Amino acid sequence: MKRAFSLLLVLLMVLSLCACGGGNGGSTGGDDKTDTTPAADGSGDAATPEDDADNFYLDIKFSNVFQPTEWNYKASEKLAEMITERTEGHITVTYYGQNELDCYGDSVTQAVNNANWMGLEEPSLFADYVGDAATLIGPMLYNSDEEYNYVMDSDLVKDVCDRLAAENIHILDTHYSFGFRSVVTNLDVTTPEDLKGHQLRATSSALFTKTLECLGATPVPMSFTECLSAISSGVVEGFEGSTSTLSGAGAPYELVKKVALTNHLIATRWLFMPEDLYQSIPTKWRDILDECAYECGMWEQTSCREDEDTQKEMLASQGVTWNEVDLDAFTAACEPVYDWICEEYGADPALRGKLVELINEYRANNS
Repeated sequence: MKRAFSLLLVLLMVLSLCACGGGNGGSTGGDDKTDTTPAADGSGDAATPEDDADNFYLDIKFSNVFQPTEWNYKASEKLAEMITERTEGHITVTYYGQNELDCYGDSVTQAVNNANWMGLEEPSLFADYVGDAATLIGPMLYNSDEEYNYVMDSDLVKDVCDRLAAENIHILDTHYSFGFRSVVTNLDVTTPEDLKGHQLRATSSALFTKTLECLGATPVPMSFTECLSAISSGVVEGFEGSTSTLSGAGAPYELVKKVALTNHLIATRWLFMPEDLYQSIPTKWRDILDECAYECGMWEQTSCREDEDTQKEMLASQGVTWNEVDLDAFTAACEPVYDWICEEYGADPALRGKLVELINEYRANNS
């Protein structure tokens, strides 16, 4: 009788241990937060079951280069807070701006390597993985945010995003835009010839450097914080950038006063994270993540546009002036950029024509 009782007791203990080992395959329950590691082969088999979403927790580091005065910083800060709040802390996003963590190409590499990571970077930085990404934001394409959004919502862009996903780069949103980039110097610039022999600061993006070269200038790659001292010391004579950049951190408008309205590139960034990590998130939280990403991107676009007149008034009070340029001349000068994109990244030579068709379609329907 004692032996039967002992066997019954052992059986009950085994059953109890099995029950404790079930559930989400890693979470300890209660208030403990456990990062979920997705399947190494990208299949998503390790994703938390949908009926166990309440036991899923994920901490993400979110990095970019922007300063607190810039709209990308404001939108990033807002996004991190929004995701954390709306997912009730199941996805916690901690934002690191001002180049505190990896930025530019290193940020993209973090996603490819499947870190718990989110980035906001210039789209041509994805061209090392899918060359067509550079063509999508090539020079002299767009005249407005609306044209850009129309293209971003197209099947052409969806195809590029699908191919980036195969490289473990999930594009969360493409709408983090803050105006258009123009040439900012103390020179009188109306044609590409006016920039010949003049050195201007360029970003780390090879596309931006090539575009600036085709605009007529000699590009000198450096960080924007270095740019201001370089202008003061005469190393460069200006930069290409947006209104918000000119009016932002470090008061660049105190050093350069003339804006040639080339509007050669839309100032935009794409929000991204690892594809495998994204697929590991239960639908309940992933849907909220998607909503927050889109909402903050559009908030930045709208807020920046509404704020631009105020920024220009301030800049004008500081002696900044704007002048129209020969857009046909600058457009023709930038033609070689598209050939370079195809040669450098293996991009589809036909893609630019398809983009122009889409943009003309939008213009015809919204004239």
